[in-house]
Amino acid sequence: MRRSFQLVVLLAAIATVVVGVGAFALMTDSPADANDPPTTDPPTVVDEASVEQFDSDAAFEAYVAAAQRDSRGYLGGGRVTFQNDGEVAVETADAATNSQGAGGSGGGGSDTRISDTNVQVQGVAEPDRLQTGQRTLYYADGRHWGGGYVREDGYGRTRILDASDPAAPELVGGIDDSGQLLLVNDTLVVLSNDRVVGYDVADREDPEQVWSVGLNAHIQTARMTEGRLVLVLQQGVTLDDPCPVEPFADRPGTVCTDVYRPGADADASVTYTVVSMDPHTGDEHDRVTFLGTRQHSATYVTNDSVYLTYTQRTPYAETYQAYLQGSELLDEQAHDRLDELATYDLSRNARMTELRTLVQDWLARHPAEERDQLRSDLRAGYEEYVDERKRDLLRSGIVRIDRDGDSLSVAETGEVPGRPLNQWALDEHEGTLRIATTVDPMGATSVNDVYTLDGSLEVQGSARNMGETEEIYSVRFEGDTAYVVTFRQIDPFYVLDLSDPETPEITGELKLPGFSRYLHPLSGDRVLGIGQEDGQVKATVFDVSDPENPTVAESRILDARWSAIAQTHHAFLYDQRHEVFFLPTERGGYVFDTELNQQAFVETDEPATRAAYVGDYLYVFSNDGLTVVDEETWEPVSELPFDHLDSEQPTEPVERPALPEPRPATPDEPVWPVEPVDAEWPAGPLPVDAAAR
Repeated sequence: MRRSFQLVVLLAAIATVVVGVGAFALMTDSPADANDPPTTDPPTVVDEASVEQFDSDAAFEAYVAAAQRDSRGYLGGGRVTFQNDGEVAVETADAATNSQGAGGSGGGGSDTRISDTNVQVQGVAEPDRLQTGQRTLYYADGRHWGGGYVREDGYGRTRILDASDPAAPELVGGIDDSGQLLLVNDTLVVLSNDRVVGYDVADREDPEQVWSVGLNAHIQTARMTEGRLVLVLQQGVTLDDPCPVEPFADRPGTVCTDVYRPGADADASVTYTVVSMDPHTGDEHDRVTFLGTRQHSATYVTNDSVYLTYTQRTPYAETYQAYLQGSELLDEQAHDRLDELATYDLSRNARMTELRTLVQDWLARHPAEERDQLRSDLRAGYEEYVDERKRDLLRSGIVRIDRDGDSLSVAETGEVPGRPLNQWALDEHEGTLRIATTVDPMGATSVNDVYTLDGSLEVQGSARNMGETEEIYSVRFEGDTAYVVTFRQIDPFYVLDLSDPETPEITGELKLPGFSRYLHPLSGDRVLGIGQEDGQVKATVFDVSDPENPTVAESRILDARWSAIAQTHHAFLYDQRHEVFFLPTERGGYVFDTELNQQAFVETDEPATRAAYVGDYLYVFSNDGLTVVDEETWEPVSELPFDHLDSEQPTEPVERPALPEPRPATPDEPVWPVEPVDAEWPAGPLPVDAAAR
C-alpha cells in the first residue's frame, strides 16, 4: 500500500506599507502522520492578516535568512533607479474634486487661471516633470528611458518660465538638476535617481538649493499633502549585515527592532519605508518600515492614509505537485515518488525538474499510442484544478498606513484575490475601499473582479467574473459607479453600481474593437477612453446615461502610433472652460472637444510630452521647446525654444508661423523616446515604440 504524506503549508501574511499585508502560503515539505489523507490542494491564504515587530537584530537576520532560503530567489540590495511611479496619474474618482475637471486654479482668478498637475485625490499632489505655480511653470527636460530618469549630453535641466504674459512666456531661470518635480509654495522638490533635493525658488532667476538627501533606495511613490512630503522607498534586503535598514545614504537607518514583518513566515526580499518629511527643510518627521515582497502592485494615497498592496502568486511547482498528488491518472509508482519528493527540501526549480521527470517516467510506462491522450488529459485536469482554486492561488495584501499630522502608523491590514492594475484600481469612498483586480494564476482562465472593503479592510462584497480570458486595462471609480475596461482581442467596457457596498453589481457591458488604457469622466454622463486599435491611438466617448446599456457616442482613430498618455496620465490635459482635451503623440499634440471634433494640431519636432493652460493660452511642451496656442482661435502665437546647452541667458519667445496640416504616421517612422512604462500594467499590447524599446 502506498504511503501518504501531507504537505505542510506555512501560511504567510505578506506585509506592506507600501507593503500590502496579505496572507499568502509558502509551502515547505515535511512528512506527516501516515494515517492522514493526502493533501491535494496547493497553499492557500489565511483568513486574518497581521504584522509584528522583531525582538532583536538577530531575530531579524534569522527571519530574512530563512525567508530567502525558502524563496530561492535573487534578492539583491542597494540602490536602484527612480521609477516614474506608473501610478502617478490623473484626477480623482469624483470629477468635481479634480482641478482639471473644475477648470484648474493655481494661478488665482479666472483671468489668470493656470492648470494644475492631474492628481487622483484633491489636495494630494503627485510628482511630474511639469509643475505650475503662480504665473510660473517648471519643466524638467531630458529623456526618460527604461523606467528611470536618464541624463544625456545637453539634457538634465529644469526650466523656469515666467507666464505673466500668457501669450509670450519667458525663460527666466533654471536648475542644473532634473527628475520628477513637486512644488509647494516657494519650494521645488526634485526627485531623481540617487537623491531628493529641495530648492528655494522665491527668486525665480536665482534658485537656491536648501537641502539634499542621498538615497540607497528606489522611490516607489512620492506625494505632497497638507504641506508634507511623503516618500515610499523600496530597498533590497541582503544577508550581509542587514541591520539597520538604511534607505537614505546620509541619515540614520531604521533599527531592525522597529521594522514590521508579516505575522507568519513570508518572502522577505525588500523593505519598504514610508517617510513623512518637511519639504522646505528636508527634516524627517516620521517613518514606518516593513519587510515585503518584490511584487509591488499599487500605491493609493488619500489625504489621511497610504494604501499599499502586494501581490503574490502561489509558485507553480507547489501548485503542480499538489495537483499531481490528487490526480487519479497517475499510477501507484508515480504517487510513491510524489510522497518521497514531499520529504525533500528542494528549490522550486529543482522541484519542477523532479516533477517533469516523474511525469515523463509515468508516460514511458504506457504504450506510445496512448501518451498523447494522457498528456492532454493531464493538462486538462491541471487547468480545471487551477481554475477552481484561482482566487486562492493569486492574492493581494493591503496595508493602510494612517497619517495624523506628522505621525505615521499602521492602521489596518487585509487581502483580496487577484492583482490590481495600478493606483486607479483602488478608491476610497464614504468609508469603503473599492479595489479592482485581475485573477490570472498560471494555468487558469483569467477573470476580473471588484471588491468592496470596510474600514477594517474586511471584504464586504464583490462583483466577479468580468472579461473571462482577459485582464484589466483601465479602471475609473466615480462616486457610486465604477468603469472597468478589460482586453484580450476586444475591449469590453463595464459599468458597475457600487451604491450598496455589500452587493456591488455589474449593470452594463459594451464590446468594441481595441482597448482603452485611460478613462476620464466628462460631463453629461459620458466617459472618455484613450487607448489603441490596430496599433493606432484611439479616442472613444462612452455614453453611460443608461448604466444598463452603455453605448459609444463618438470614436476616432488618430494618425498616430503612440501617446504619452499610455505611460502616464499626467500627459493628459482637460480644459473645462473650453471643453477640450489635449492628446500628445509622437509628432505633436491634438486638441479635441468632447465630441471628438479636432480643434487644432500642434506639431512638434520631438514627441509632445505635456501641456498646460495659462489664461486662454495652451502651452505644448516637448524636449526641444514650448509652443503657445491661442485657445480662442486655436492658432499658434509664439514659440519658446529650449537651449540644451546650459546657459544663464534667458531665451525670448519667437513668433511661430502657421503650422502645416498633420501628416499621417507611417510604419517606417523612427522609434521615439517614451515616458517610463508603468511597471504595474499587465502584459499586453503596448505602444509601438514602447514595445520596440
